[in-house]
Amino acid sequence: MSEGSYLVELVRWNIKNDGTDAVNTSKGLNDALSWAAQQGYSEVVLPNGTYLIDENNPIQPQSYMTFNLGGATLRIRDNSLPGYAIVSFRNKQKYSRVTNGKIEGDRYTHNYSSGGTHEFGLGVEMKYGGQYITLDNLEIFHTTGDAILGITSFGGIGGNFPKLAGNLELGGVNTLNGTLTSDSNRIRSKVNIPMIPQITNLGYFGLYGDSYGGIGSEITTNTYDVVFYKNDDTFLSSKTNLHFFDEVEVPIGASYAKVILHQATIPSVSGNTILIRTPEFPKHVYIEKCNLHHCRRLGIAICGMKHCYVSKCEIHHISGTAPQGAIAIEDGYDINQYIFLDSNDIYDNKSYNIIAVAGKHISITNSRVQGGIFTINSGVDKATIEKNYFHNCDPVLTGDALFSNNHLYRCRMRLPGKAEALIDNCFFHNSPLNFGKQKAYVAQINNCKFLFDNDFYVASINPGAPLIFSVEPQSISNCIFEGSGREAFTVVPIGAHDWILSNVSFINTRHKENRPTGLPPGVYTGCTFINSGRLEEISGGGKYEFSNCYFNWDSHTLFYMGTDKKINSFKVNNSYFFNPASSDSAFLLNGKWGNLQFSGNIFHYQNGSSNFMIGIRNTMVADQILLTDNTFMTSISMVSVSADNSPTIPLIFKDNNLIKSQVKLHNNHIKLNNLINNIFYP
Repeated sequence: MSEGSYLVELVRWNIKNDGTDAVNTSKGLNDALSWAAQQGYSEVVLPNGTYLIDENNPIQPQSYMTFNLGGATLRIRDNSLPGYAIVSFRNKQKYSRVTNGKIEGDRYTHNYSSGGTHEFGLGVEMKYGGQYITLDNLEIFHTTGDAILGITSFGGIGGNFPKLAGNLELGGVNTLNGTLTSDSNRIRSKVNIPMIPQITNLGYFGLYGDSYGGIGSEITTNTYDVVFYKNDDTFLSSKTNLHFFDEVEVPIGASYAKVILHQATIPSVSGNTILIRTPEFPKHVYIEKCNLHHCRRLGIAICGMKHCYVSKCEIHHISGTAPQGAIAIEDGYDINQYIFLDSNDIYDNKSYNIIAVAGKHISITNSRVQGGIFTINSGVDKATIEKNYFHNCDPVLTGDALFSNNHLYRCRMRLPGKAEALIDNCFFHNSPLNFGKQKAYVAQINNCKFLFDNDFYVASINPGAPLIFSVEPQSISNCIFEGSGREAFTVVPIGAHDWILSNVSFINTRHKENRPTGLPPGVYTGCTFINSGRLEEISGGGKYEFSNCYFNWDSHTLFYMGTDKKINSFKVNNSYFFNPASSDSAFLLNGKWGNLQFSGNIFHYQNGSSNFMIGIRNTMVADQILLTDNTFMTSISMVSVSADNSPTIPLIFKDNNLIKSQVKLHNNHIKLNNLINNIFYP
């Protein structure tokens, strides 16, 4: 047996390297690769040149071998086919590598006259299985479809093979001995699942969704067990706590199996679309240091793969037919597992840069993503997006995602759907955040900095509000929102409720035309508002509570609270209000209100004024206003609370300390135990 590398002998194999004779060149290359594999060579090296590839006979690398292009180009012959492959892994190759060269399609000379999209002209295809495939140091370009495609077979089982839909009953199976059990928390297959040759030859089967990935609206679990039996109906073995879209290995000697779902209710036939299938798909695929560009459909299409690693690739200028993106993780649904995209440079693609339609355990790290749309769809579970740079693109996190340590510039992040999203330790530079979650407390924004400078207003066309809240409440903590003083900073929809903001700072968010900074109803703890402009509550029965907050403003009323619908509760506790220069009020109260409580606060006007700190208009209606244990201080005489023209409001002014300040209340109001300019009024 030979060892080492084999340099392809062009004359021996009737191969041309001058870009001619596609039929013989393709045949000769495949013959040479096959012969070298039989001789035990671990590497085949191609002499430099251009090799014209027959569109009907793709190059097929061999197992346990490196195909080194030696800097050469594999170029597809101009053709009119709706689909082709230049390099094809379709024979379940293992430990196979293609490296060091160019793979060129016929995009600009292709004949599209037959109609259709012609979107399946591929640089490299991986299908029908294959493991430990490496593609590295390749330039793949000008294909009519994808540069690289990895795709699963459906693996459907025909004939009269049993289906789970309509064949489930209440009860479990003892996974230690195979006996049927009474179990109100389990449902099991009434029929036996035979281990037919299609299953045993492959060595596994699985419980998968339908052609759209759905397992059924009445399947409430993701976990199941399988119990195997011998031909004589005796117990063989079991596998427990399996998940849909996983492979179930079949033990030697298994004749049939029973399936047990971890749920208590039996689904209807229409509510159960689980299929027992034997799909084959690429596993352990490594795509490294490749330059993928000017293809029509996708740079990399991950359509049913497991353990796929894409690193240090440059993917750009993909356009021509949908989805027109760099990387798509889509068909195959949750077969797509453990996808790692690291240190890639993605830019100038027509629509998407990265789109993940479905899958789980998807990691996108250390990459530069510029332009286009970045989206994690609702079918994705456990996506991690970390240490990336996003420039001029629109991340959409609908699926389950951790988004941390990323830098965004001129992007707009949207958070729709119901899945969990954690945004942590990111820097948003001129990059708005739009909440759209339809379920409470599934989105958390922690430890982030949002900076909006003058370029946001000047350079952006219709930039919109930097921060848009949703009706369903979420939480924000330890974040800074800093504006340029030009934009209308927030949008709060009617019906918003119960938001949680902790240690959040709004700095210089006052609009140049004094448009208000809207605040959704909720609890604000340790928050800071500096030059935030007029703060506006949202009407409609909500509740507000501010605790240990800091307010610093120097023009216009801080809270102008005039609403035509009643706010149920508004509390401000242990907070500090500092006005360094102007005479504008902290609160100007009007409209209809429930209970207002000001307790333990400090109102500090550095220069004083002839105005009032809290003004209550005679048109206001409230259930009660309680002011207790507050300090009102100024350097020049100033009115702390002005309510003398509102005799019908139940108002209690108790245990307050007024320094160089006075209070104007009506005789109907209750005043008790206040210290006014060092004089105690019991």
